[in-house]
Amino acid sequence: MALVQRPTEGISARLVGFGAAAMGPIAFYVATSSAFAYWLDGGEFVAASTELGISHPPGHPLAALVGAFFTALPIGPLAFRVAVASASMAALACGALYLAMETTVRAMGVVSSRVSVPLAVGGAWVTAASYGFWFQAVRPEVYALEAALLFFALERIVALEAAWPTVNIKPLYVAAFTTGLGLANHHFLTFLLLPAVAPTLARVHGARGARPVLLSVALGLAGLVTYAYLPLRAAAGPNLNLGAPTDASRLFWVVSAEAFQKNTGGGVPQPLDERFLDVGVQVVSGLGWFTVGLALLGFYVLMRTRGARRVGTVWALVLVVFVPARAWLGFVRSNPDAAGYLMPVFGALVAFAVAFLAALLVALDRAPRPRPSVLAMGVAWAAVVLGAAQAYHTLPLASLATFADTDAVDDVTLRRLPPRAVLFAYDPQTAFRAYQLAADERSQPDTLVVPVPFLTYPGMVDALLARVPSLKGALRSFLLEGELNTGELATLALERPVLVELDVRVPARSFRTLAPEGLYYRALSSDALDDDRALGARTQDAAWAALERRLPRNRDVETSNRLLWRSYVDALFHAATGDRDRARRALVRAMAINPQAKELLALDQALETTEGSGKLDIGPFLPQVDGP
Repeated sequence: MALVQRPTEGISARLVGFGAAAMGPIAFYVATSSAFAYWLDGGEFVAASTELGISHPPGHPLAALVGAFFTALPIGPLAFRVAVASASMAALACGALYLAMETTVRAMGVVSSRVSVPLAVGGAWVTAASYGFWFQAVRPEVYALEAALLFFALERIVALEAAWPTVNIKPLYVAAFTTGLGLANHHFLTFLLLPAVAPTLARVHGARGARPVLLSVALGLAGLVTYAYLPLRAAAGPNLNLGAPTDASRLFWVVSAEAFQKNTGGGVPQPLDERFLDVGVQVVSGLGWFTVGLALLGFYVLMRTRGARRVGTVWALVLVVFVPARAWLGFVRSNPDAAGYLMPVFGALVAFAVAFLAALLVALDRAPRPRPSVLAMGVAWAAVVLGAAQAYHTLPLASLATFADTDAVDDVTLRRLPPRAVLFAYDPQTAFRAYQLAADERSQPDTLVVPVPFLTYPGMVDALLARVPSLKGALRSFLLEGELNTGELATLALERPVLVELDVRVPARSFRTLAPEGLYYRALSSDALDDDRALGARTQDAAWAALERRLPRNRDVETSNRLLWRSYVDALFHAATGDRDRARRALVRAMAINPQAKELLALDQALETTEGSGKLDIGPFLPQVDGP
């Protein structure tokens, strides 16, 4: 006999619950989205959606197609439209999660939709209002779409387990196709879901043979057809064409995400135990101790309830796989993208929490009643209130409604590039901002941003040389030496303005031909004179002043990180070229953001303790680079 019996009179209530679970979150997601793309990969995904480009490996073809659909909607700036795509996908994820939770609640013995529906809606809202979930819904990213696909697959698997034994295994087919689509969006996260699906697949194979399993595999492969987008669009030569997958080898390079494989496991400097602790902090800070405590109790009761144990196993495998995987990847602390990997974890924990509440209500209200008790109704609606309270708490933390920092920074940097300028950008986010401006505004077509971190990507050098053939010497020397060559920059500077986004990877010996220009540094055709640097320093001061006027007092964390880094490298440059007063001023600006940063304290001490007032040897502050 099936674990969950669904009376026809409860179907309409379940649909109303789905609407509430999805429409409530989308309302506050859209209301808290920004008209300007956020930092990190935001600019890149806006560009990919706007021009049907190819983003960083593994290419994320499905995200580009979904984003492109939303860019056709007349609802504001392009960046906002792509953010609304994330909001919509996150809301669908909440709806699917609600359905799975409602089934889980019924598996615990709750028979009335008057209890199961509000309890599941409350659980969906608690999840939706967690910071880690909410922040993925208000910015252009792939995680909200991935969550929608994963939760729809999970919902179908939970439904099949709750209905077992059954002759209807169509839920497995839907889950398989959804999983295939997930592989075309963020394949690593989708692979992590497979262990949670495996017991159900084995159960179907044991009862029905190999045919439904093979059909499920075929449907999963059908979802992979979306990857055809990559070579088709690469052949068209979009401006954003990372990896340029025009042939089989390049396509494999992009899809396999080979560029990022070294930044995992042992390649992460942080100890593994600290990474697990960081994951725990992310989860507890997102859901709160109360919800996590209920989840632990729910795990116990769900795994001890006959029949419902099958449903509990699905949720448990999500936790067992996704938590260690995120810790193994590393870079969890203060990383919004890490929370995107944990969206299934948030959902599974809240599912366990509502399962405990359901078990508690069943234990306290054993007598058969035509209607649920006041206690049961009260607890169910208390879950809805808890979800609303969670949203109230998270609102100021996750809202990007007033965020315009990227636009302010663009105004004093990329939009002020001189005509025909070439900018060597070391920060990937600068490159992503440039890609968005090129796709969105189509301004300054005569300028070129060289994305230094992506120069080793297949096809990148060829694409840049097609735009500016005279870059050949500078790019060749970089690929051979691993750094910008001063002589090649000087030669290029004879033809057009050349600017460098300063970074610790720029060798200090190159500083002799550099002079400040706004928030970048101009590469000159000969050694920079004191007058060159004095004039450039004034433009730098003016750019910082303009930026301070545009930015709010209470700044976004990522914005502060960008300003901190720029101030630090400014201090290094001025110290290395002998202008210690400006170095100290830049250092003061940086320490106002993070007064405890060890690099800032060390540089401050070096400026105070070294003899004289001339150039400071900044070699100790640069990775494997000699002083000037």
